[in-house]
Formats: sequence, structure tokens, C-alpha cells
Amino acid sequence: MNDLRALLVDCRIELRRLVRDFHNTPLCERLDAATQALANAPVEAVPADPAAPGQRQVRETSNQVALAWQLVARDLKFTHPPLYEAMSKKVMARLETKTLVDQVDELRQAEANVAGLRQHQSELEAQHKAIEAERDTLLGALAAAVPQLKDGGDRLGVALARIDCMKAQATKLAPVVTVGTVTEEETRIPSEALMSLIAAGGRQFTQAQREWCVGEAMVLSGFQYTPMELIEQGDASIARIIAGAR
Repeated sequence: MNDLRALLVDCRIELRRLVRDFHNTPLCERLDAATQALANAPVEAVPADPAAPGQRQVRETSNQVALAWQLVARDLKFTHPPLYEAMSKKVMARLETKTLVDQVDELRQAEANVAGLRQHQSELEAQHKAIEAERDTLLGALAAAVPQLKDGGDRLGVALARIDCMKAQATKLAPVVTVGTVTEEETRIPSEALMSLIAAGGRQFTQAQREWCVGEAMVLSGFQYTPMELIEQGDASIARIIAGAR
């Protein structure tokens, strides 16, 4: 019977949350009447425990009083908000706290936190799978590039060894090329192809070529520029003067 009364109290609490002005409905009155009837019903005699006489009866009576106060307090929250607020302040003063969390609200907050943690875990798992896929792709590319090194237990160590092998092969095969410079063994008078390359900014004169080209540019330009002015204009400008005259 006590279980039935507790069930009715819980139903009334949830209906107050879900239905606006539920305390003014006939169903609320019926629930109150049924709850009160169960509270006033005679309690069947229960054999007392010899080890702790009267302990069970006292515990049930305390639960009934707590449920009754809880029911009345919830009613006051909707019917008499100022009184409920004053009572809440006194209760919080006794408990030495500033806020009281409703059990239902606390449960809902915990469920929301669990849902957020599950979502975060799902995102982390997706990121982890993406990283693993990228790693496997990279390791597969290295294995295809350096097949002479066999896979072993340490996949990372084998991958680093393959990278070192590729570096060594690239060093052996790569020709030594210096952009924009030439050796001093080249002819002192640049060819037309070389002159066009320098005019386009692809490379520069050697010191010997520059000395010859400065004199040639002075003659071809009708001595409009001094050697210093031609040098300041740059190798590309000198080459264009000579190439244009040719």
C-alpha cells in the first residue's frame, strides 16, 4: 500500500511538471484524495524484528512524512510562490547552501552531460580513424617506393628507414645544378642563345663576359651610357642592348 501511495505521489509530481495548472484539474483532486485515503488506511501489523524492534515502522513513518512535506512544498511552488521562496531560503540556511538542485533536474542534467560526452567520444573516434587511414596511406606509399625494405614489427622504424633510403637515392641521382651561374671556362663572348637567356633574366654574365658586353653595349648604343651606368642597369639590360642590335 505504501508503494502504491508513493507511485501516486510520483505521478502527481510529474503531471504538475508536464501539465500547466494541473493543481486546478479534477484529476489532481482525485490523486490527492487517493493519496490521502492510502495515508489514512490502517497499517497491517508487521511482526517486529527482535533484533531491532519498531525500526521498520519508524522508517516508514519518516518516509510518509517526508513525502507529504515534499508534496505540499511542490504545491506551494505553484500556488504560493512567495511563501515557497521564503521556505526555500530557510531550508537553504539550515543546509548552509545557496542553491538546491531538484532530483529530476539533476538527473536530466546528468543525462545531457552523458550525451555530450558520448558525442565528444564519437568525434574523437572519427578523428582517430581518419588519422589511422592517413597513416596507412603514407606507409603504403613508402612501401611502394622502397619495396626492397620488407615490413617488420616496427612499422614506424621501417618507414623512417625507407625515407632515409629515398634521400640517399635522390642525393646520388640528382645532378649538381647552380641556377643563374656559369663556369669561368665558358667563352668570353656569349652566344646568341646565351644572350637571349640572360636578356630574359634566366642567368647572369661571368666576370669576363660582363667586361666584354659592357664595351660592346657602349659601342652599339652610340656611347649613350657610361660603363658604370650599364653595370647599374644590370646584365639583362646589357644583353637586351646587344641582342637588339644583332
